[in-house]
Formats: sequence, structure tokens, C-alpha cells
Amino acid sequence: MAASEERSFGRMIVVSMLVLFLEAALALVLATVFGDTRAPEPGEERVNAYGVVLLPFAVLLAPLPVAAVSAALVVPSVLLGEHLAARLGGPLAGWQLLLPAVAGALSWPLAGWRGWLVAAACLAVAALIARHARRGFFVSVLVRGTVVVLAVFALGGVGVYAGVID
Repeated sequence: MAASEERSFGRMIVVSMLVLFLEAALALVLATVFGDTRAPEPGEERVNAYGVVLLPFAVLLAPLPVAAVSAALVVPSVLLGEHLAARLGGPLAGWQLLLPAVAGALSWPLAGWRGWLVAAACLAVAALIARHARRGFFVSVLVRGTVVVLAVFALGGVGVYAGVID
């Protein structure tokens, strides 16, 4: 394998950021499908002017915490998992699943055990996908992840329309 096609720290960060963004998009789709679908009461506002004005700034600032999570939690979990598997033995994926679960414990004081479970799952998926980050892998993850998000949205829409999901 050529040196330009090998995995690098930068490629792992970019792929893990993409995976975290796709997970956020999937969470948004699921919140839309399973969220509050009733008609608003008179006087009840779902969108206010502050949300509309601040939304473009939120989109511009969203990569900062995602990059921090990728650089501080996801990529070190991948690298440390590889090191521990080489030193102590055991399956590589097992170490790379254990370390994000430990890192997800940082969310326990803020969100309780449910928040820990969600954080551990999100970090574990990002770590397991980022460990394969090679040249050209970004586009593959982007296409497949977008197809998954759109499929969940379409199936959720069909479920809401058919009355299966209230």
C-alpha cells in the first residue's frame, strides 16, 4: 500500500466527524418522525425569531465541538485500542468498543445512564468506522450514510402516513 493511501490521523478525524454528523442527522430524522406531530395550540410557537436568526451561526459553529470530540475521544480510542490489543491481546474491535464506553461516561453527570448509553454508542460507531479511514473512504461513508438517513426518513414518513407511527 502506498504511503498516500495509508491511514492518517487527519483522515481518521475527518471520517469520525462525518460519522458524528451523520449520527446527528439520523437523530434529527428520528426526532422528526417520532416527535411531536400534533398541530400547535393557538398561541404556541414552534419556531421563534431567535432560532431562525441563529441557525446559520449554529451550522457554522457545529464543526468545532465535533472536531474536538473526534480529536479528544474518538481517534485516541482507536489508537489506544490498537496499542492495547497489541500489548495485552484480545480482539481489536473489543478494545475499540470498550474505550468509547469509558469515554461516554463523561456524559453521565449531565445526562444520566441514558445519556451515557447514547454517547457510548455514538462514539463506538464513530471509532469502529474511523479505524478504516483510508484514501477514498470519506466518499464511501458519505454516500452510504446519506442513503441510510434518507431511507430512515422515507420509511418513517411511510409509517406516519400509514398510521403505524402516531
